Amino acid sequence: TKKGGLALDKLAFDLEDAKNFDQWLRVFDRVDKGEMPPPNKPQPAAHHRAAHLDYLRTRLLAFSHQKQAAEGRTVLRRLNRVEYENTLHDLLGIDVRLQESLPEDTPLHGFDTVADGLRLSQLHIEKYLEAADLALNQAIRLDEKPDVKNQHFVYKEQQGIVKNAESEKGAILLLDEAAVLFTGADYITKINGVNFRESGLYKFRASGYAYQSEKPVGLLLFSGSYKAGSRRILGNFDMPAKSADAKAREVEWTARVEAGEFVYPSPEGIEAGADGKNVNAVGAKNYSGSGLALQWVDIEGPVLESWPPPSVKRIFGETPVVELDKKKQRYANGRKIAYQLAPENPQAAIRPLVERFATRAYRRPLEAGEVDGFIQLAQEKLKDNASFEDALRVAFRGILVSPSFLLFEEKTGPLGAYALASRLSYFLWSSMPDEELLNLAAQGQLNKPAVLRAQVERMLNNPKNSLAHNFAGQWLELRNLDATTPDRNLYPEFDDLLKLSMLSETEAFFNEMLRDNLSITNFVNSDWTILNRRLAQHYGIAGVQGEQFRRVVLPADSPRGGVLTQGAVLKVTANGTVTSPVLRGTWVMKHIMGTPPAPPPPDVGSIEPDTRGATTVREQLDKHRTVPSCNSCHRMIDPPGFALESFDVIGGWRERYRSQGKGDRPTYKFQGRNIYEYKLGPPVDASGQLADGRPFADVHEFKKLLMQQQDQIARALAGHLLTYATGAGVQFSDRATVEEIVKKVRPQNLGLRAMVHEVVQSKAFLSK
Repeated sequence: TKKGGLALDKLAFDLEDAKNFDQWLRVFDRVDKGEMPPPNKPQPAAHHRAAHLDYLRTRLLAFSHQKQAAEGRTVLRRLNRVEYENTLHDLLGIDVRLQESLPEDTPLHGFDTVADGLRLSQLHIEKYLEAADLALNQAIRLDEKPDVKNQHFVYKEQQGIVKNAESEKGAILLLDEAAVLFTGADYITKINGVNFRESGLYKFRASGYAYQSEKPVGLLLFSGSYKAGSRRILGNFDMPAKSADAKAREVEWTARVEAGEFVYPSPEGIEAGADGKNVNAVGAKNYSGSGLALQWVDIEGPVLESWPPPSVKRIFGETPVVELDKKKQRYANGRKIAYQLAPENPQAAIRPLVERFATRAYRRPLEAGEVDGFIQLAQEKLKDNASFEDALRVAFRGILVSPSFLLFEEKTGPLGAYALASRLSYFLWSSMPDEELLNLAAQGQLNKPAVLRAQVERMLNNPKNSLAHNFAGQWLELRNLDATTPDRNLYPEFDDLLKLSMLSETEAFFNEMLRDNLSITNFVNSDWTILNRRLAQHYGIAGVQGEQFRRVVLPADSPRGGVLTQGAVLKVTANGTVTSPVLRGTWVMKHIMGTPPAPPPPDVGSIEPDTRGATTVREQLDKHRTVPSCNSCHRMIDPPGFALESFDVIGGWRERYRSQGKGDRPTYKFQGRNIYEYKLGPPVDASGQLADGRPFADVHEFKKLLMQQQDQIARALAGHLLTYATGAGVQFSDRATVEEIVKKVRPQNLGLRAMVHEVVQSKAFLSK
């Protein structure tokens, strides 16, 4: 800016030039925060600077409000991938994966709901057409009823199990009533004899117990395919030890399986015997470690409510559906068509069905003649001897790629009733408004504060509430949980169940706070968290058993509490090999404090991870900070990162770094055996000093310092919620709105639920 010649006194004359406005705003913002002196001028006296900035602030606010009044805060935006899939699920009454087939959305300001990042290209239209066909194929099921099977598998009789048990160094032991699993390799434990030809929900039942163990052993059931990254946990249960007076545990659950997948059980939490030897070294018959004794597995499905499925009636209403004579049945899309739609007057039936479908798809009443083009297409298709179903598919397909379906229709100024219904629904549910919301919009009641508050309460209490998954998933970067894979040599204890438990903890923590209107300061420091047995074991917290998540009061000296020290957050702020105070410090500044650091200079060097244990990351950063241009930012970024250095790549507590070179052999064991994968390197130093000079010795003291900035934490979260909800980043003129939200929730103990209410009641939410 110094070279660019931007002078603040010139701003008084150039504010009306909209092309320069954003540039002026960025300059002023930095000057206002004291990050730089006014360009082209020496630093003025304090009284002169304050007066000058007050004048400029008034001018900028006036122009910003003018600009918003003319254009609105939010530009035209489309449904993102998640919203598109959820909307089709609710519109058609289906459950099919669609977002994977769509181009990835571009997040801005941290969220994929921001309009500026949701462009619309030719590729998008092509993919939307493909997704619409896939959804309609799933919804309009007029083929013969799928064969629902109920299969019982005695596990010790499985082909792969028997073959492995017969080998000398096999990992399976056969008992009279069960097969004991000492391995979870899918090529061994895969259940043979079941074919998942239909995607859908399936019921599973299993019976088993812990073998050669006084502690429970986990039973995991995975689904997978031969495609990389397809492995998913379908079920997770702790199976207790069987004794003279205790039977094996029988478990039952329902999970979705995709067509073409296979399933396989796997033991979890098993430990080596006293000799510490691996089962592959001695064979299952000579192995003294723990295992999972699995007796049988039942698989029933796909689960069907009725046939044809309810989605047919959802789309075609009371149109008669008749079963075809066996001789007239034909094949289409690889399926045998056994039913057909049979209206009395097909031509006359097209208009009401298309208008009904479009009204629900557009999430508002139709304008006169708005869908006549789609009706004409269907009627012409019918004249060309197409079936009634195929004729309507043409119209439905067109509606599902039309602007009124794909885009949010919002006019500048206060939102109309139906636009408000959609904004509220996509904020809280990431999907289309339901009948109650649309009825209130039709009655002109929805924009009344009391009605709006009641609807927010109803929607937050509904299982469709998606704030934890979609808002918190992006705010806390939980969606990046799979972005890196921890090094197996440095972190052999990391597994799929631990990863799933990490994500479940943070989402459940958010939901607990939302449900009970707990103070948002709990995100920084709390005396409780949400744990199951696997995660409690990882955190070193005793007394938690079972696969169910529950609220647990933390020990007084526990470093846990708040999202900063939760495994999911600690994993997404590490690179899989080593931790980085820069990554974690930036994360805290951006997501918790709402003060993201400036981007690094283009020529700045990077810090290469050292897994040999020769140097610590603090030592490397000390050298990095000797560069003046780097130090100005790192003095703010590094301290929060240093405070979290006591947590490793997967969120485990550590006092020393792990090393693959220099160091000492660990004295503790992993799964009952000695650790050979890594060594213990230099000690961890989690002390630091904030940019304002306040020191801290560890994460406990650091969190206490953050708790002294509750209003700033509240401003940051209010800004994130406002951005996610409205589809536009917090702008200069929104600062007053954010302050008003914080002011209103402060007397309510800064409650999270209260903050959601105040965001919805704000002018920014209620206007384009």
